Amino acid sequence: METTKKPKEIKKTEIELFIINKVKELREAKKIGQKRLSLELKLSISYVGQAEDVYNDAKYNFNHLNEIARFFNVPFSYFFPEFHLEKDCIEDYLEKHPKVKARYEKMAKNYEEKERKKLEEKERKKAEKAAAKKKAVRTKKK
Repeated sequence: METTKKPKEIKKTEIELFIINKVKELREAKKIGQKRLSLELKLSISYVGQAEDVYNDAKYNFNHLNEIARFFNVPFSYFFPEFHLEKDCIEDYLEKHPKVKARYEKMAKNYEEKERKKLEEKERKKAEKAAAKKKAVRTKKK
């Protein structure tokens, strides 16, 4: 029986790939290996390789980028595009991470339900207040 392997899916969004490629270009231009940069960042020896692997979830955070900028003596902004990317990177991220998307959708549904209940309660109180006011007016007229 033959099993077909599911093709690997890219785990990184367009903005994450942009940043990783900027770090990689800089690292290679300065002839710095992945191992050395990992050690400079006080990370596991394989971390930079994992961050540069599009099929791996590892990525740089702002602390890493700040240290990379210090190490290579470049501005922090070096790692970011001059203008925003056109692609919706949050939607892209959610598509690449279905468990996160499911948690978000559950949270959004719960929030909407709470807001609906609040609105219903507000409308109910408003109706009760109007009914009480109407009753008070009728009582005064008698």
